[in-house]
Amino acid sequence: MPESSVRPGQLCCVMVSKRWYRVIIHRVINDQEVEVFYAYYGNLDIVQKSWLRFLKEWCYLKLPAQAIPCSLACIKPVEGTWSNAATLLFKELCGFKLLLGLVDECVNGILHLFIDTSTKEDVYFHHVLSDGECADNCRENIPSQVRREVCP
Repeated sequence: MPESSVRPGQLCCVMVSKRWYRVIIHRVINDQEVEVFYAYYGNLDIVQKSWLRFLKEWCYLKLPAQAIPCSLACIKPVEGTWSNAATLLFKELCGFKLLLGLVDECVNGILHLFIDTSTKEDVYFHHVLSDGECADNCRENIPSQVRREVCP
């Protein structure tokens, strides 16, 4: 991509580990690197500018991002940010399982969900995280500053 096109908000693609991913440039880090938002997965990553390419197919430009900004409803991190223990527990709960999300509300474009493992026995993430002392219950949904900045 020409340097003039490497700017926040630019939709493009990047090859990582021999696979192409649709990304949106979030911010330019320096002359060599940019931070990108993966449109299908919702995560941020730093990649080399030289890895970026324009999307060749028009249909990929029109397709909206598939990642939806979300946050867990009615809980907040114990210490202001999510700890490594909380993150690992969350990943363990997700672990390639079918999940059921119940929308509590939408605040500033962010869905606040109650997530259940959708098994015979209901396992709600907010209960597991608070019982594991990784989260505190709260009455209102706390908007996530990170997601607000990332949401294109």
